[in-house]
Amino acid sequence: MAAMQRGIKPIRTCIVCRKSQEPSQLLRVNCLDGVITPTSVGKSHGRGAWLHLSCGYTAIDRKAFKSAFKLEQAPDISKFKAFLDERLKLENQ
Repeated sequence: MAAMQRGIKPIRTCIVCRKSQEPSQLLRVNCLDGVITPTSVGKSHGRGAWLHLSCGYTAIDRKAFKSAFKLEQAPDISKFKAFLDERLKLENQ
């Protein structure tokens, strides 16, 4: 607890490129009922995985969520893919 008071910031690792950064630089996703969903700022439920937004499509191609969440079958990534498509559309405007 004393370490947190001295300004040590948490570090998270991208599940795709394995680079470590502060959580503000990464996107957190959850797997709820077999569906991968990006978490909004604030509280989120359950186990999460962290990745760079730019690593999103690579995570889908490599099926990285199955291993990150230790699942027996591939999760539904449709919501996550729609989120990535929307973000890409907004960035290209």
